[in-house]
Amino acid sequence: MEKQMRTEVCRLIAGLVVADDDLTAAEEAFLDRVLRTFEIPDSEREAIFPIIDKDEAAATMRRLPQSAQHAALALLVEATAADGVVAPEERAYLDVVAREIGMSHAELDRAIAEQLTK
Repeated sequence: MEKQMRTEVCRLIAGLVVADDDLTAAEEAFLDRVLRTFEIPDSEREAIFPIIDKDEAAATMRRLPQSAQHAALALLVEATAADGVVAPEERAYLDVVAREIGMSHAELDRAIAEQLTK
């Protein structure tokens, strides 16, 4: 995945974990792990700002190739489950993004439930 795409996925995740205006330590640790995995150094952390909302996230998903869309959604589901709580704002964000790539509400429910049990 090229750097710009990795940055976009990190922006999606950052938008999700702050959607409820409560960045928990577990969510921050998850975001830090993804940044490291995607080789975005601390010195470039500002690249994930400004934080995007669910509508901007949907537009971002449309621009990603299909393979990246599914990988991004999987990371978003993992991010929302990182602190063991799916806030209504996080769920709304996920609903919009999942709908954008054709995932049903039931499929999203299953993916979230699976992450919460890990």
